[in-house]
Amino acid sequence: MNEETGTGVRLTDFDYLLADPHLQMVKAAIPYMQQPMQRFLSMMIKMQELSRTMSLFSGGEVTAMSTASTGERKSSPVEMLQAMKPYANPREQELIEMIENLQIMLQAMQTP
Repeated sequence: MNEETGTGVRLTDFDYLLADPHLQMVKAAIPYMQQPMQRFLSMMIKMQELSRTMSLFSGGEVTAMSTASTGERKSSPVEMLQAMKPYANPREQELIEMIENLQIMLQAMQTP
């Protein structure tokens, strides 16, 4: 459905951690149900995803997707912007590129 309008949603690594094939099956069935059931299932799915998120943080699994573990080099703001850019619309991508360029110039000025 999203592909028809050109607004396809890309999933992040975090989304994949939360993914459950059974919930995906239920999500695919939602448009074919009556509105009260759609509302109920939508809420149930989001509660399941929230529960999964809380479990991930309590179990330490989320640290596995970190770009830099404790004691290793820190990720730069430019790296973070580059990771965010594919999810932005064209105007936001231009803004991100401007910020990236500014950040790179600032880093170049700070290096001896």
